[in-house]
Amino acid sequence: MTTLAGTKEEVYVFTHVWWSKRGPTDDPIASDPAALRRHRKRILRIADTIVLRHGAPFPAPYAPR
Repeated sequence: MTTLAGTKEEVYVFTHVWWSKRGPTDDPIASDPAALRRHRKRILRIADTIVLRHGAPFPAPYAPR
């Protein structure tokens, strides 16, 4: 599940589609890796900042790809 929150300056995306800023690039336990990659790309088109449940928020350009 992903939730968006926007301000005048940025779009924050609260999500679980990444483990952390450092990766892993490919989720070893994803049930559908292709779908996960599609969701990540979609998020990166709109997000300025990614906020994870575990770990510090980070700017979207630094997301593992």
